[in-house]
Amino acid sequence: MIVERIVSKDDDKATVFFDNGEKLILHKDVLYQSGLRKGDEISSDRFSFLNNQENFYLIKQKAFRLLQRRIHTSRELYIKLRQKFYDELLIKNCLTELQQKGFINDKEFALAFISEKQKSKKWSKAKLRSELIKRGVSSEIISEVLNQTFNNEREIESAKEIAEKKLSQIIKKENDKRKVYQKIMMYLQSKGYDYEMSSEVVRKILKSDDED
Repeated sequence: MIVERIVSKDDDKATVFFDNGEKLILHKDVLYQSGLRKGDEISSDRFSFLNNQENFYLIKQKAFRLLQRRIHTSRELYIKLRQKFYDELLIKNCLTELQQKGFINDKEFALAFISEKQKSKKWSKAKLRSELIKRGVSSEIISEVLNQTFNNEREIESAKEIAEKKLSQIIKKENDKRKVYQKIMMYLQSKGYDYEMSSEVVRKILKSDDED
């Protein structure tokens, strides 16, 4: 097939018309890289290749828009891109390119995620691990990052901090020490702290509150 004419649709796209009635709508970046000119003859294979290049361009632009909003894991991006585009191979190729160029980095995501959730919500190690697994971060990266950023003393201190805040809220409405204990225990466990740690922390803060 031979290129009959190339018509700019707007500032971003152009339509390539062929002598057999076929046409391609390409972003100008894709068109420029293709080197297509009026009068060029291309095979059906190259036509398919150019169509794939356009789809790849669209996938990558969508990925960049998602990454501009916030950092994503490769799994999160894959799921969101699959909701819009059907070509799984092109999506995987796009993600590979973005990883190689440093636009996706699951370890950096895990570090940022842990820092933010610890600062805002004081999640436990177990809760953080569970949430990172949901987001597709590998168990190896999760273990490495948690060991790098967490220790038992820090986790206990975080549990104690949120338990004390919860206690100050509960005692305004509840005087029964047993119910106070149960409510703080449930609260800590909702943040992912295990029974043993939660129990130890709650006993300490209640004892301290009695002494005061």
